[in-house]
Amino acid sequence: MTEENRSVEIGRDVKESVIIPGNSNTATITITNYYYREQTTVTPVASTDTADENLPCPYRGLFHFGPDDADVFFGREVFVQELFVATQTRNFIPVLGASGSGKSSVVLAGLVPKLQNEGHWLFTHFRPGSEPFYALAEALVPLYTSGDSTTQIVQTSKLAKSLGNGDITLPNILSHIQRQHPNHRVLLIADQFEEIYTLCADNKIRHSFLDTLLASFQSCSAQSQYNHVLVATMRADFLGNALSYPQFGELLRNTDIKVRSMNREELTQVIEKPADKLGVSFEAGLVQRILDDVEDEPGNLPLLEFALTELWKRRKRKQLTHAAYEEIGEVKGALARHADENYRKLSKTEQEQVQRIFIQLVRPGEGTEDTRRLATKAELSQANWGLVKQLADARLVVTSRNADNQETVEVVHEALIRNWGELRQWMDTDRSFRVWQEGLRSRIHQWEETQRDEGALLRGAALAEAEEKLKQCQDHLAQGEEEFVKKSIILRDREQNQRERARRRTILGLAVGFVLALGLFGFAMIQTREVKRQLDCTKVMYSALKTLPRAEELEYETFVESTRNKAMEVVKCIEGR
Repeated sequence: MTEENRSVEIGRDVKESVIIPGNSNTATITITNYYYREQTTVTPVASTDTADENLPCPYRGLFHFGPDDADVFFGREVFVQELFVATQTRNFIPVLGASGSGKSSVVLAGLVPKLQNEGHWLFTHFRPGSEPFYALAEALVPLYTSGDSTTQIVQTSKLAKSLGNGDITLPNILSHIQRQHPNHRVLLIADQFEEIYTLCADNKIRHSFLDTLLASFQSCSAQSQYNHVLVATMRADFLGNALSYPQFGELLRNTDIKVRSMNREELTQVIEKPADKLGVSFEAGLVQRILDDVEDEPGNLPLLEFALTELWKRRKRKQLTHAAYEEIGEVKGALARHADENYRKLSKTEQEQVQRIFIQLVRPGEGTEDTRRLATKAELSQANWGLVKQLADARLVVTSRNADNQETVEVVHEALIRNWGELRQWMDTDRSFRVWQEGLRSRIHQWEETQRDEGALLRGAALAEAEEKLKQCQDHLAQGEEEFVKKSIILRDREQNQRERARRRTILGLAVGFVLALGLFGFAMIQTREVKRQLDCTKVMYSALKTLPRAEELEYETFVESTRNKAMEVVKCIEGR
């Protein structure tokens, strides 16, 4: 494996998601529907030895370890063994831990290779995203159907719809898979399961999806082994969200496995062993210095891996030095320094565009930390996509495609959100707008679900606020969001005009009725008088009605006063005759 590229090409057929570990003695591991989303390029800054330049980087930067990194994945042997034991007696294994604690790596680079060595396992993978039923279907369809990509896409859409509607149950699908693979067990990996709360905006769909999983994956102590096992990695700060749904919460209370912080010995393995495998050493005292900087926060692991990756670039032949460590900004400063360096290379206009891009890639936390958000090319616009590609080349974001084949982008790791000062400042400045915008997106989702029914458009105070945001922050709104607000404004204006016309017609009708009533009263009083006087009063009444102005031409108060005056003229006429 060369250093230039350790990633699987994005967009390949799911049947090609074959991961080959670095150890050539290990059998090929196939994880259906699993892709690397990153391009890992690590080039030494300076070297005088060609052989040194070709040494692959054993560290993963901000990216998780996958099955092909199993030979350089250290420090989690005890935890991996705990997961392995759980797969023998349980069919639902929630893996909870802080952001950056290594949940995905433990499963993909630890558990999966261990199960592969045991034999007779099939592996499939998904992230819930905004359409969890479709994501689940993508993971399952290749296990029981064959055919080209188009056929599988069609089957995936059908299965997602059937699971969502309840026409087909998940146990039916799993049983069908079992019949096709009678000698294998299936490990279904639900990675970054918190997306069910951060990206799926519809509570009804969320609960329906959880019910679907619960119907198939509820551990029972009487069962010694299960044919299908679900492993779900989730950030621990979303446990409160999960517990708020009693059916899911009850299961989590009894089954979750928490990723603990690494101790100093385990962290030493993480730092030293990957380099040692390639014959690269640390300058005396450097490992201890790095350990002191990492501390015992589980969320610091991505910062450690990133610092080690940057340090690897600056190695002197086969040694990692104190001078290089200081140059990169040490553990705490390496990531922020990298982001700042790339940001400062941009022009003033590009920096403003980057700011708008990044705040759209962060979902403001509500009782939790901020999380990364998957944005589409349509949301960020074609004009900004060139910059997105630059950010991807700088390993600050990763790009991919979603279920609808739309190009997408997300922050490379939530460690960037926590540790890059510029991004934190942008979010502090625009937090209220982003909270409002996420609420707007939920309303748009409801509108789309009702086939764009006018009843789901904005009204009242919500519309007034949206109208003000449209004036102030139009550049921050996607085309679809702007369209939704404008349609709401058009509907409001139309309804207001209709109400005003109806009000004026009502006033005019009342006024005319009032004058006619007075006229009839006058006729009753003069029934015994001569016809000439009746005709005179009729002329006066007709003249009053004829000169009465139209309601549309006057303000309400003026119109009422005019009506009253005409009525008094009729009364005076009657009294005078």
